[in-house]
Amino acid sequence: MKALRATLLVLGALSWPVLAAGSDAPRPWLKGIATPNELAGIHTVRAEADVEVSDGENFNTTVIYHDPQRAVFRSKDADRTVTMGIEGKYVWTFDGTVEIEADPFVREFVLGHQFHAQILFYDRLYPDHEEPRQTTLEDRPCSVVTSGDDNSLRSLYYDPAGRPLGMRMHHGPEMRITIKFGDWREVGGVSLPFLVWIDDGRAQFEYHYTKVRLNEGSLEEFRAPLDQLTDEQALLRLHRVFMDDHLFGRSSGMKEGLAENVVIVSRGEVHPLSGDETLQTLKGILARTDYTVYDDLIRPVVRVSNDGTLGWVIVQVAAGGVQLDEEGKPAGPLEFVSAWVELYEKVDGSWRMNGNVSNFRS
Repeated sequence: MKALRATLLVLGALSWPVLAAGSDAPRPWLKGIATPNELAGIHTVRAEADVEVSDGENFNTTVIYHDPQRAVFRSKDADRTVTMGIEGKYVWTFDGTVEIEADPFVREFVLGHQFHAQILFYDRLYPDHEEPRQTTLEDRPCSVVTSGDDNSLRSLYYDPAGRPLGMRMHHGPEMRITIKFGDWREVGGVSLPFLVWIDDGRAQFEYHYTKVRLNEGSLEEFRAPLDQLTDEQALLRLHRVFMDDHLFGRSSGMKEGLAENVVIVSRGEVHPLSGDETLQTLKGILARTDYTVYDDLIRPVVRVSNDGTLGWVIVQVAAGGVQLDEEGKPAGPLEFVSAWVELYEKVDGSWRMNGNVSNFRS
């Protein structure tokens, strides 16, 4: 994986903006691969590839992308498997035995290798992009949409039919990465590349995709088992499970993470509840909301008592979406910033939430 690690250093120097909640702007670079309705329904991309490197290395990759706070990159060769994950403001690597909080450039690396997401969500990843202009790519007439500045520039090239040809990424005069797309195939009504060729100035990589799936896959299959985590990591993970349940409108993770008795403090009121009552309350909230954004604004602050039996997680979250009426129809926009403290106790060796104290920004 020597060449892969070299590319990590290159891509790690690039800066990737935060996801915007959505965009109604036209996307001419996609008109040749799917209809607007088909594109609007895409929220997750899962892809597997066999990778050939110009120095003779070979490895396999698997990625899952939902948004910049929920993404995974896994590489596997004959000797080693390494998974890199983004969960909110917590970024980690996992080698099958130990999970380690990763340096910030790992976030950029994971996002930089979500090649299908770079195509499908370019305007949401880079809301500061310029208007498309005419240009050429290897003497071929095309259009280009560009984001960034002279220090960190990203360009997506597409042909007159609206099919992406490739990308270029510049970081200063030394770091220049060229990406080309080929072997287009239909996946769920959307045409996507199954060959991605990369030249990072040091080596060339050919990603031959064996599987690409839309709206399938979850970070759950890549996460380290809770019993292999430190107490701090376990509490961070439980927090992210609750976050994902809110975003995806489910309650399976919440159910597993609640204690038998929970005290909820919010809006000046104190509510002692059983775990089942808490779960039903959360289900009722989810039935009245459809979140499109549910993101950490800070890296959660985690503390564990000296005896290892109590823990708390302090968070700040931004949420957005729509409110739903009793029939499940949109009733109005929903947007807020909230900070809260999640209180945990260790029961039979497992962490369970037994309290939540929250407030909302005016």
